[in-house]
Amino acid sequence: MTCPKRLALVAWALVACAWAAPGAAPACELVLTEHRSGRALTRLPLNPIQPAADVAFTHSVLGTPVLDRYVWRHSTQGWRAHLVEERFEGEGYGLPSAAGPGERLLRDGAGWRLLLDRVVEPLVVLPLPAQSMRLVLSDGREVLLGQLSPKSIEIRAENCPLP
Repeated sequence: MTCPKRLALVAWALVACAWAAPGAAPACELVLTEHRSGRALTRLPLNPIQPAADVAFTHSVLGTPVLDRYVWRHSTQGWRAHLVEERFEGEGYGLPSAAGPGERLLRDGAGWRLLLDRVVEPLVVLPLPAQSMRLVLSDGREVLLGQLSPKSIEIRAENCPLP
């Protein structure tokens, strides 16, 4: 075998090994892009066993904390965000006042917890400066969304292993 053919064979073997190596698959992560333009903003690692993150912000009228908990589940349409819990303080101004079908509204100290399972597709947020909207990952890291873009941000899960 000639030298160039050997080099080509070795190169293909290295590529095959890289594809087959553990950890070679892309990591399960949240991908944040500007909603309209699709401009890439950041990628954040997710727990591949249970992809989840919270969107925390200050209510624009009441000035009270709100936390929306999302989990990503795979379906025939791909990975989709499910709003599974909303924690908040106060009443009115767009906050739930009663549980809908299949939901539970519970008192939680000075606030409330709404337990639900609502598909949010696509998951798009507008990080208004006064709201200090941030993405909170399961390991406690927080990303201030307004520092990524003043425009609407789409949040989606990619490369997570199928259940």
